[in-house]
Amino acid sequence: MARKLIMGVGNDIRGDDAVGELIAREFEKPGWETVDCGSVPENHIIMVEEGDYDLVLIIDAASMGLEPGEIRIVPRKKLGVFTMSTHALPLSLVMDYLEDKVREVVLIGIQPKDMSLKEGITPEIEEAKNRLLKILNSEYWDEIPILD
Repeated sequence: MARKLIMGVGNDIRGDDAVGELIAREFEKPGWETVDCGSVPENHIIMVEEGDYDLVLIIDAASMGLEPGEIRIVPRKKLGVFTMSTHALPLSLVMDYLEDKVREVVLIGIQPKDMSLKEGITPEIEEAKNRLLKILNSEYWDEIPILD
C-alpha cells in the first residue's frame, strides 16, 4: 500500500495562515499520515525521508491573486511568482529537496483573506478548509484546478 503524508504548513496566530495546520490536525483517513509543520516544514524533512512516502501533499495559505477560499494545486514553477505565507525556509527549497526523496510532492494552496496577527480563520477560509477536507477524504485531490 502506498504511504501518503499531508504536511500542514502555517502560523496559527496569523489568521488565515493557520489553514494548513488546521487541516493537518483535523484530517484522519486510513492510509494517510499527517504532520502539523507550523511555519517550519523543513524541520520535518527527516520524517519524510524515514517514512518512505510515495506521496506528500503540502497544504498552505498562498497569496495567488484569487478570491478568498479558492483552492489550487500550485506548480513548482509558480513558487517564485507569488508570495507564500512566511516560513523560515522557502517552500520551493523544501519541495526541491523532497522531490529527490518522494515519488510525488504536491503543493495545495488556499487563498487567504486575512493574515493579520490574530487567532482564528475567517468564515471564507473555514468553508475552504472544510471543502478541502471533503476532497481529501474522497481521494480526488488531484482534480483540484492547477494555478495558471
